[in-house]
Amino acid sequence: MIKVSVIVPSYNHSDYLTERLNSIFNQTCKAIEVIILDDASTDSSVDILSEFKNHPKVTHYLINEQNSGSPFLQWQKGLELAKGDYIWIAESDDACELDFLSTQLECLAKSKASIAVAKTLKYNNGRSSTEINHPIFMTNTSEFITTRHLNFCPILNISACVFINTKKWSDRSEFLKYRLIGDRVFYQEFFKEKKVVKNEKTQSYFRKEQESVSSLKYKSLNYFQRYFKEHLKFIKFVDRTQVLTKQEFNSYLNKFFARVRDRLNKRQKLSLSYADIYLEYFLNKK
Repeated sequence: MIKVSVIVPSYNHSDYLTERLNSIFNQTCKAIEVIILDDASTDSSVDILSEFKNHPKVTHYLINEQNSGSPFLQWQKGLELAKGDYIWIAESDDACELDFLSTQLECLAKSKASIAVAKTLKYNNGRSSTEINHPIFMTNTSEFITTRHLNFCPILNISACVFINTKKWSDRSEFLKYRLIGDRVFYQEFFKEKKVVKNEKTQSYFRKEQESVSSLKYKSLNYFQRYFKEHLKFIKFVDRTQVLTKQEFNSYLNKFFARVRDRLNKRQKLSLSYADIYLEYFLNKK
């Protein structure tokens, strides 16, 4: 019986890929299937992946000839192929302890939650003791994702999660329309009203923090324009499906407009791109 479907969406992480794959295939939990997906990597990732192609735990080995342009399309492909009771999207540049799956499953069973999130540490030039605090656990180690969590992304790293396989991943696909904040949209679509619990018994290691959309000070004006428009599209989607109050809607819009505005210099604020951002903000406020 397949207990966990492990989805490995790979793209240009050859420096970390062997460690990532070893951390999967050497898990103490053996009731797994591994779905390997590469999105047309231009480094040596495919050479490394090919060494695992015939591993008995690998049920799907799919290499794109052309890049899809979105990591979330790879997530969707893996989700639709998954046969396990639970899902783990193991990003190709992250890592974890070898008891990650076994303790996550124990935590889910004990808490009767839908999503377990492991303790997550920064992983930069070696393992660090600095913990990344997932916003969902600001006050408790167990929460239900609701509209109270709209103003922040509740979970910072999908690799730290194991969650129940609903087998209904094709029913909704709003998150596929986003290139920058698809993870936030995914949590809203599939984790809304679900119980999320923190698992303190194992650790996941997160390498992407410095490259994340939260590191906005290094981004271009064009990036900020796309970033704000994705947040605007997202909050309008939530409003259509849940009917937000005026305060909830405007609070979200104000936050992400301010996040863009406060990171731009005077010259950028005189540009047509910023005028477009401001107009979208002004016209869409409730």
